[in-house]
Amino acid sequence: MKRVVSGALARLCRRRPVTPERLLAEQPRRILVVRQHNQMGDMVCATPALRALRESFPRAEIALVCAPVNRDVVLHNPHLDRVLVFDKRACTRPLPLLRFLGELRRLRPDAAFVLNSVSYSVTSAALAAASGAPLLIGGDSLPFGFDISRHAYSLVMPSQPALDRHAVDHNLAPLEAIGIRTADRSTVVVPAAAEEAAARAIDDHVPGSGGLWLLHPGAGKAQNRWPAGRFAEVAARAVREGRRVLVLQGPADGPAMAEFSSALADRLAPLGLAPPPINPPVTVGVCAALLARADRFLCNDTGLMHVAGAVRAPTLALFGPTDPGLWGPQAPEVLCLRGAQGRLEALEIDTVWERWRQLPPRSGPTRG
Repeated sequence: MKRVVSGALARLCRRRPVTPERLLAEQPRRILVVRQHNQMGDMVCATPALRALRESFPRAEIALVCAPVNRDVVLHNPHLDRVLVFDKRACTRPLPLLRFLGELRRLRPDAAFVLNSVSYSVTSAALAAASGAPLLIGGDSLPFGFDISRHAYSLVMPSQPALDRHAVDHNLAPLEAIGIRTADRSTVVVPAAAEEAAARAIDDHVPGSGGLWLLHPGAGKAQNRWPAGRFAEVAARAVREGRRVLVLQGPADGPAMAEFSSALADRLAPLGLAPPPINPPVTVGVCAALLARADRFLCNDTGLMHVAGAVRAPTLALFGPTDPGLWGPQAPEVLCLRGAQGRLEALEIDTVWERWRQLPPRSGPTRG
């Protein structure tokens, strides 16, 4: 079905060709960026790509189409002027789809960029075309088995599946190939309101002095979660040592958090110790501000791992099937620990506990 849709799209969406030099010289004033199919970690890694567009088109009004899960990741991004949330499930109904397409058309973009990372998205290409932008720029579809890009796009960016490049570099590579670059590869910007919310959360949940130890037992993919019982044992050891412990959770972490909380209570109740507080789900900006105050952080291979790397939080990130060389944060403060043969369950509790305790302290002052 995707091939049929791709062929029809290629015939309907022909746009005038443009060279990279001409695109940069024309300096389109209204730009649409479509990146609607990513998980949070992928979107965090795409921040430098958005920065590259802003630096190359400094006077443009830049709008981004994203999935609901990534709204908070990009909402306060200074490189964007507007964020449009595309709910793919809701838009299977005619009325929500027509409303969204109307909003898209009202942008009247001069150019639309389709930024894919690890796959080719027919939906993204269709949204870019539906915007009415006279210039469509997108990645080469051939490596992903679709012959559409050379017919539908004004300018095709080289696109290859990531084999040995870090996710940040992989996101930037197609843009760099057409002259859109940035030297700044940082991935998170923390707004002032998030700083204030983080300070309140710490005062409410873990007042006092001493280093702040954060944990996040969840992950969007089950195969990326270290067993909840083992996470609970590590958290219990931190509590028994008298550490200031705060547990972070995401909106989709319900089942994992329930298992973690039950296992943690079983370990602490016989000792008469209260379990550490669990912070309710908050925006990515608030999580970033909390992590910026952390003495250390323990997490799975998940989106908050990238946020921790961006704010230089001393972090132990636990990896299983995913290669940390490609997906681990590019920050010296983050230590990635991978289970033997890509198996998370191969990571032992004692190993994780000792590596977490022995993380080097922050190079700068810890806030909070």
